[in-house]
Order: sequence, then C-alpha cells, then structure tokens
Amino acid sequence: MSYPFLDSLPNARRIATARSALSAAMAARGDCPALSDDAVVELLADLRHFCAARHIDFGTCSRAAQTRFETEIRGGR
Repeated sequence: MSYPFLDSLPNARRIATARSALSAAMAARGDCPALSDDAVVELLADLRHFCAARHIDFGTCSRAAQTRFETEIRGGR
C-alpha cells in the first residue's frame, strides 16, 4: 500500500514521524519509550509479526524501504 502524502514530506518530518511511531510502539508494549537499538529491534520484530499475520513479505518491504531510504538520503523523493 502506498501513501502518496508521505512521499511529499521532507526527510526531517519523516524522521520525526518514525520517532513518534517508535515511541508509540514502545508505549503500547508497556516498555520505556527510550529510543535505543533495543527499541528499534523490538519495533522491527513487531513489524515482522504484523507482516506474517497479514501474509506480507517483510523481506520485499525491507528491500523497497532500503531503496527508498537511499533515494531520500540523496535528496530525492
């Protein structure tokens, strides 16, 4: 699923959105919402569970995200 409105956000806003999602996920788990490597690992594990439950290929999504990240980090959209 694509969300075109997200594609128009500047990278700083995307980072803030990701930070907010990470904090929300940690709070939902009942964990301290400290942003750390462990928090990212837990969020990624949760995303894998989400994908497995919905028959979404996490690897394909991860590769697409890597490509998008590389484009964005170079200043593209």
